[in-house]
Amino acid sequence: MLKILPPALIAAAIAGPAIAQNISAAPIEAAERAFAADGLALGIRGSFLKHMADDAIVFAPGPVNARELYEKRPGTNEPRLFWWPQKVVIARSGDLGLSFGPWSIDDRRGGYYATIWRKGADGVWKWVYDGGAEADPGKAPGPDAAAQVGPLAPEGAASQAQGFEEARNAEAALASAASTDASAAYTAVLTSDAWLLGPKGAKTLAGNDLSARLALRPASIALRPQGGGASGAGDLVWTHGEATWSGPDNKPVAAHYMHVWQKRAEGWRLIFETLINDT
Repeated sequence: MLKILPPALIAAAIAGPAIAQNISAAPIEAAERAFAADGLALGIRGSFLKHMADDAIVFAPGPVNARELYEKRPGTNEPRLFWWPQKVVIARSGDLGLSFGPWSIDDRRGGYYATIWRKGADGVWKWVYDGGAEADPGKAPGPDAAAQVGPLAPEGAASQAQGFEEARNAEAALASAASTDASAAYTAVLTSDAWLLGPKGAKTLAGNDLSARLALRPASIALRPQGGGASGAGDLVWTHGEATWSGPDNKPVAAHYMHVWQKRAEGWRLIFETLINDT
C-alpha cells in the first residue's frame, strides 16, 4: 500500500540539506578548543597549519593563502598564544560555522579572534578564515565557560549558490547605503545579537556594544567585496573584502573586513564583522 506523505514532509524531503535535523554547534566549539590546545602543544605555526584548509585565508594585510604564509614561518621563539570560544554559530546544514572569543599572549588578554570553520567531505572541520581585531576582552568569560550558541536560521535558501547570491546582494545594498551614512546602513542590517570587532581605536569597547561602536564609525565607508563562501543550506554566508574611509585628519584609511550573514525571519542580516585596519 502506497503511503501518502503530508505536504510538509514532502517539502522537507525535497529541501534536503536546508532542513536542520539535530544540528548542534558543539563540533564548532570542539574544533576551536582543539585548535587552541594545539596552539600550546605545537606552537602557533604548527597548530595553524594542522587545522587550516588548503584554501584558507588570513589578512596580511590583504587576503593571502594561509598555508603558503605559515609554511614560510620558522615556528621558533613564538609567544604563548591561547584563545577560547565565547560564542559559536552553525549553519542549518551543519557544514559551516563561526567561532569567536578572547585571545591572550603569555596569559595576558589582548583582544578577540574570529574563525570561520568548514566541514570537509571527510567530516573533518578545518578553518577557512582566521583573524583578530580590537575589542575589550576584560569582561569575557574564562576558558572553562561553555560557549554561547547563536540561533539557527529558520530556513535555508533554494541552494548554496542561491544563498551566496542573496547574501552578496544584501552586502551590495549595505555598501551602497554605507557610502552616504555608514551608521544608519549598519543599523538597518545588524541583528540585536550581532558583534563588531575593530577597527583600530575600538579596543576599549565590547564587541556587542553596537551603539557605541556605530557612533565611532565615520560618516561614510566604501565596502568592496572580494570573496567568501556559503553553507550547503544557503543560510549562513561569510564574505570578505576591502573597506576605506577618511580619518579625522582626512587621510585615507584602508582596511579589510570579514562579514557573516545569516538568513533570519526578517531577511538577510549581518551577525558579525571583523574590521582590520591596514593603515
